[in-house]
Amino acid sequence: MYRRPKFLEILLEVREQMSRDADYDVDLFAELVRSGKITDGHQPHEVNRNGSNATNGKVDRNRFNGGS
Repeated sequence: MYRRPKFLEILLEVREQMSRDADYDVDLFAELVRSGKITDGHQPHEVNRNGSNATNGKVDRNRFNGGS
């Protein structure tokens, strides 16, 4: 077998560390949700395809036309 290049060894180490960090973040978030520490009182996010604002129901006609 041939030896891996140093770059590949470092890349694999970085990927492993990032994977562990992401797993920890997901576990922490799940625990916060289960314990009820994360509550903002808002409705779940939804995608409005018609350009209306979920808070007031008004249609912002300039939103998709590049205006403000």
